[in-house]
Amino acid sequence: MKKLLFLIFLSFTAFAQTAESYRLKAKTQFEKGNYKEAIASLTLALKLNPKDDKAIRNRALCFEKLDKYDLALKDNLELLKYDSSGDTYGAVGYDYLWLEKYEDARKYLIQASNLIPTNLNFRYNTGLSYQYEKNFEQAIKYYDEALKISPFNSASQISKTRCLLQLNEYEKASALIDTFFINKGFHVEMLALRGDVKKHNNKLDEALNDFSRALSISPEDLTFLNRSANCLEDLEYYDEEVAIRKRIIEVMDKQGESKEYKAISFGLLGIAQHNSYLYEDALESLNESIRLDDSKNAATALFYRTMVKAKLKDNEGACVDIKRAQDLNPDEADNYENFFADDAGYADFYNYCFPDAN
Repeated sequence: MKKLLFLIFLSFTAFAQTAESYRLKAKTQFEKGNYKEAIASLTLALKLNPKDDKAIRNRALCFEKLDKYDLALKDNLELLKYDSSGDTYGAVGYDYLWLEKYEDARKYLIQASNLIPTNLNFRYNTGLSYQYEKNFEQAIKYYDEALKISPFNSASQISKTRCLLQLNEYEKASALIDTFFINKGFHVEMLALRGDVKKHNNKLDEALNDFSRALSISPEDLTFLNRSANCLEDLEYYDEEVAIRKRIIEVMDKQGESKEYKAISFGLLGIAQHNSYLYEDALESLNESIRLDDSKNAATALFYRTMVKAKLKDNEGACVDIKRAQDLNPDEADNYENFFADDAGYADFYNYCFPDAN
């Protein structure tokens, strides 16, 4: 009997040490960024002890690192059976947030806030859930709650500013931005948001300065590049706009953006080149835009290609393009024609393409 008890004790000890060794191995793998290997080790630990709450929690975290939020959610929901703490509720809410199940996310995030009232992340994530649903007023309410806990939390300040701008509350947004910088805060996104406010207030040179500073920090951020290009267009600095729009396309190629987004960028580049009197270059860019997306969305590019071809004295090609643009977007058909009818610079083209109008 003593021998049997001794064997049982040895088996239990070996089991416990093996499960623990897998968790320790996973910890090292996680710290090195080897998340898949860490998941494999934690899965082995859980086979030995399915109720190991530390292994469940850590595996969920690994899944989150790999953007596998459905699997992370499954683990965190399982973890709730053994650990119903605020942190676990917050983790479940976080996973639902990434899965775009915002109502479910709020259910767990609010419970997490009730359990840990001083945790600003739960309130911030609740605000995000409302912001993603475009309920900006309610989002601001939760960002304000987060700011009561930590008045200088930059994420909450930035997200609140975004919401204020969506609500066209430019004065309130400007005041918040000023407070942020007065308190010696700095964040590249807040710099760009200040540029948005200045652009709205028609302070275009100041706005461009903020966008340029943001780009110097994050030179491949497409949102900053587009903001800068749009500001240059408003300032009628078309040569500079062309340079920025070329950079946008280079970055899009690196980041693997969709054909539809690239089509829009080539179209905007073509328009900028047209405004810079670079008609041959504009024709090439507009051709690429239409090649990438020849759906109804191509109507605008076809309209501008009509202008370019008319400038290049290709009246036949221009006529084909405007007819196609009118077919793709019949609501704008009359406006397309009237544009050329009202501009004497296109008289030869208009008389060629619309002989019956005279």
